[in-house]
Amino acid sequence: MANELNLDGAERVEIDGELLRDLPKVNLSRRAIISGLAAGSVFPILSSCTTNPYTGQTELAFMGDQQIASMAASAWTDLKAQTPQTSSASMKNRVLNVWSRIESKTPKAGEQWDVAVFDTDDVNAFVMPGNRVGVYRGIVELVENDDQLSSVLGHEVGHTVYRHANRRLSRAMLAQGALAAGQVALSTSETASQYGGAIAALGGAAVQFGVILPYSRQSELEADRAGVDYMHEAGYDVTQSVRLWQVMDANSSGSRQPEFLSTHPHPSTRIDELVRYINAKGYALM
Repeated sequence: MANELNLDGAERVEIDGELLRDLPKVNLSRRAIISGLAAGSVFPILSSCTTNPYTGQTELAFMGDQQIASMAASAWTDLKAQTPQTSSASMKNRVLNVWSRIESKTPKAGEQWDVAVFDTDDVNAFVMPGNRVGVYRGIVELVENDDQLSSVLGHEVGHTVYRHANRRLSRAMLAQGALAAGQVALSTSETASQYGGAIAALGGAAVQFGVILPYSRQSELEADRAGVDYMHEAGYDVTQSVRLWQVMDANSSGSRQPEFLSTHPHPSTRIDELVRYINAKGYALM
């Protein structure tokens, strides 16, 4: 569930719980940006909209899902090679049984999945492009029942249904290009010589705190809601999705940074949103 985004195109990046390698970098020359500005379109590549086959929504996407899945393949292979997987048959069967019930009630039912249960204390789970799911022993041991585990797994499927990796990657590329264009514009103004550096820094902060991080938090809440839908369809107790975040909050260690600086909503925000959604859908009265 952790997120880390590097706009400079680092070799290893985790986006909305989805681990990628070789993130493509928008790298346009100053001349190309100026030409694009003059033509009214900075990047020809930023004109791609696709329809999400699972939701029917029209989305901005610069890369195909299969292309992103291929990018993630080596990272998944490396992770499984470097991280021990549980030797507990009961734990693995528990995860797979809950997974089977949840997955069968999602728009991606019947697709091929690779589910790994890693033997570490991390209280975490994640999904990678290409239908690859990782669950850590720490979170399996933390949850109080299978209903809470189903909330975790449903949340991860939600990320893939809503194509959050693709959407986040596309917005990162767009933000990077917008900053590049802004720097070129600044370089041609009289203000640039005196205040250019400060303005550029403020521009970067505005994109990070005003676009990238809120978008990530929005994606997390969207995945939470999707997970509740799948829990309900699979016959799990949806109120346990709320209890899960109460447990997570109680077991968090150290000081938590302010929500507006975080890629994930505060547990209290998630709890409020889940209660509101569950009541609105009529799944339960909370």
